[in-house]
Amino acid sequence: MFRQFALIVLGMIACSASVASAQTKAPPAKAAQPQQAAQNPAPAASSAPQAPLWLASCSNQAQPDQLQCEFSQSLVLSQGNQRQRIATASFNRVARKPETNAVFILPHGVSLPNPVKVLVDDKEVGTLTWQTCDANGCYASALVDKVWLQAMRAGKKLTAALKARDGSDLAFSFELNGFAKTEAMLP
Repeated sequence: MFRQFALIVLGMIACSASVASAQTKAPPAKAAQPQQAAQNPAPAASSAPQAPLWLASCSNQAQPDQLQCEFSQSLVLSQGNQRQRIATASFNRVARKPETNAVFILPHGVSLPNPVKVLVDDKEVGTLTWQTCDANGCYASALVDKVWLQAMRAGKKLTAALKARDGSDLAFSFELNGFAKTEAMLP
């Protein structure tokens, strides 16, 4: 069981690095000059599609006889041309199986004795247990029940609430826009 979890976590580390690099908001469309826009109102035009907030990937690399699927969202801090992943909320399951696991990657400096509370629209739906920390951050996971999944499908905001090592409160919030659509795409 631990070996399987370790393989999943290692796969997720690799995925989170690619998710962090792919998880960008599309640059805003060129803003029209205010005077020009007022003089020549343009018809409603479709803007370039934005990258989805929730990214999905499936692979059988860790277990050749099972397709492991993951859907995740990363919070990325951008300063100039520098980008750094701050946190990732990831959900995974074996294709065509209902059991879903959550793995959150959170920054260092957290209080490991205190669990991570998971809230959807400020209502607690689950608790994550710390697993390990490495150079990429600290990992907390839990089995996701039907109530938790349903809340995310209908909700607007997913929050991981936890304590910092100094006792202060920390919260990392992820948008749930597109969550249900991404989850429905999984085999």
